[in-house]
Amino acid sequence: MTGAHAVTGATGLVGAALVLELLARTDDEVVCLVRPGRKAGPEERLRQVLGTAAREYGAFGLEVDKRCRVVTADLAAPRLGVEGLTGVAEFWHCAADLRYEDRHWEALRDTNIGGTRHALELAEAAGATTFNYMSTAYVAGRLDGDVAEVRMDGVETNNRYEESKAAAERLVAGATAFATRTLRPSIVIGHSRTYALCGGHSGLYGIQRRLSQFKRALGALGSAEDLARPMRIRADAEARVNLVPVDLVAADAVSVSQSGAAGGIFHLTHPDPVVVGPGLGLMFEKTGLSRPVYTDDVDSFSQLDREFDRKIEFYNSYLTGRKRFDQANLVAAIGDPALRSWKFDLDELTNYLDWYHAYLRR
Repeated sequence: MTGAHAVTGATGLVGAALVLELLARTDDEVVCLVRPGRKAGPEERLRQVLGTAAREYGAFGLEVDKRCRVVTADLAAPRLGVEGLTGVAEFWHCAADLRYEDRHWEALRDTNIGGTRHALELAEAAGATTFNYMSTAYVAGRLDGDVAEVRMDGVETNNRYEESKAAAERLVAGATAFATRTLRPSIVIGHSRTYALCGGHSGLYGIQRRLSQFKRALGALGSAEDLARPMRIRADAEARVNLVPVDLVAADAVSVSQSGAAGGIFHLTHPDPVVVGPGLGLMFEKTGLSRPVYTDDVDSFSQLDREFDRKIEFYNSYLTGRKRFDQANLVAAIGDPALRSWKFDLDELTNYLDWYHAYLRR
C-alpha cells in the first residue's frame, strides 16, 4: 500500500488491537488520532495503552515508537480539528461513545454521529481512498433470526447507542469521496489466547461485574437463604449471545482491507454463538450464586430479582432473541476468516471468566 493508515479511537479496546495488527501485518505508518487527555497528553497515553496491549496480548517486537505518529484530534470539531494531514490511504474510524441511556443522547449524538461526520470530512481532506467504519452487529436492533450484511434502514433499535451507530452507518453509506467499508463486530471480549482485555470492560464483563457486586451486597445485607435461592431473570435460555475476541476482530478487519474489497458491509461475528442458559448459568456459578431461573414473567419477581433486573437493564435485549449474523460478504472477501475458525465453548468461556475474576482481585 502507498500511504498511511489513520485510526481514530486508537486508545480504545478495538482501536488499540487494530493498531497492533496494522503494525504486525503492514510496513505502513499508522497515524493515531487521539483526543487530548485531562492528565496525560495524547502521545503519552497512546504509548501507555499500546505498550500494555502489546504486553497483555503477547504482541512483542512491534515498532510502535518508530511507525506510530500521534495527532491530537477532537471528534466535536470539523475535520476533527486536524489540519494538514495528507498521504492517508485508509482511514479507520473506531472512536465511539458506548453509553446507551436516554440521558446520554446528546453526547452520543455529538460523538457517534457528529464525530463520524467530522471523520469523513478529515478522511476526504487527507486524500484517503477508503474509509473503514467500525460499527456494531447490533444495529440489527430488534430483528431476529437471519441478519444479512445490508443496511438496517428503518430497523427498531433497543437503545440509544444502537440508534447512534445506525445513524452513523447511514452517513458512511452516503459518502462519495471514497470507497467505504462498514465493519460490524458483535460483543467484543478479550484476546483469543491470553484472554486479556485492554480497554473498556463492558458487555460480558459488565454482567460479570454486576454479578460480583450483587453477590457482595447479598453477603453483607442478605441471608444464607438469599444466597442459595435461584434468582429469576428476564432472559431466553435458548437465546444466542455473539462474543468475539478483540484480536480476531482486528485480524479480520485488516484481512478485509488487504483483500482489496472495494466496499461493503462485513459482519465480524462468530458463526456459533454461546447459548444464554448454559453461559449465564456458568457466570452465576463462578460468582458463587445459584444458576438462575429464566422467565419473562416479571410479576413473579421478588424485590431482589427486581433490583438485579434494574442493574442489568441494558443487557436484557441481548439475552433474548436468536440472531444469526450472515457472513457472506466477509467470506467472499477473505475466504477463511479468523473468527470462523475460533472454537468457543463453555471451557473457553471459563477461561475468560477466570481471567476477569483475577483482574478484579488485583
